[in-house]
Amino acid sequence: MSLEETLIRLESQSAKAWRRYASQDALSSLSFNEFEYLRVIKESGESGIRITDIAHEMSVTKPSASNMVARLEKRNMVKRILCAEDARSKRIVVTGEVIESWALENVVYQDLAEKMRTKLSGSEVELLEQLLEKSLG
Repeated sequence: MSLEETLIRLESQSAKAWRRYASQDALSSLSFNEFEYLRVIKESGESGIRITDIAHEMSVTKPSASNMVARLEKRNMVKRILCAEDARSKRIVVTGEVIESWALENVVYQDLAEKMRTKLSGSEVELLEQLLEKSLG
């Protein structure tokens, strides 16, 4: 089987796992782009991230990032907080609802990983991790 065919099978297994949990997950209704914005914002931590920095991370213009933040804000997925260093500035953070939903996202990946672990030896799992890290890194 070719790498391309294997990747298609992996994507299919991932999609099945997502469908099993989709009804419980507020994030499942997001587009890929919205999800990526949320990921960048979530990774910034409790201190939040400036729209300028979001734009940089997403390789988009500041107005584009601002529009997406406004859209996510309307859906109660992000909120603006005062910047500790500069009271004139605001930072963007994810809401508690998103943090809870993100925990469910981890369950999906844990489910997929566990299915792989049952079919692979310990050394094969380590090798797979190394190869994925190398190819995606």
